[in-house]
Amino acid sequence: MAKKAAAISIVALAARLILPAQQPQETPKASETYTVECSFSNPAYSGYCPVSEKVSRKLSPAAACQNILSCLNNTQCIKTYCNATTIRGGWKVESAKRAR
Repeated sequence: MAKKAAAISIVALAARLILPAQQPQETPKASETYTVECSFSNPAYSGYCPVSEKVSRKLSPAAACQNILSCLNNTQCIKTYCNATTIRGGWKVESAKRAR
């Protein structure tokens, strides 16, 4: 029994050393974020798609909207924008600004 417990302990220790520790995601403080307002267009979508989203102050409005655009043009992205459209391709940024 003692050998079995020792073997389990060794396996657990080895796994801890081999696998990287997962750090919990820190939620940004309100003072570290701002709201960006982006507008997107797509020939297959009727009208413009306005998106308001809280982002890190480290990002410019253009960079923040570019991140959203990357999702809109990626079939693997599971976030929903533009009335939960399934159109994933052909989007472009029309405007990017900080919310007032």
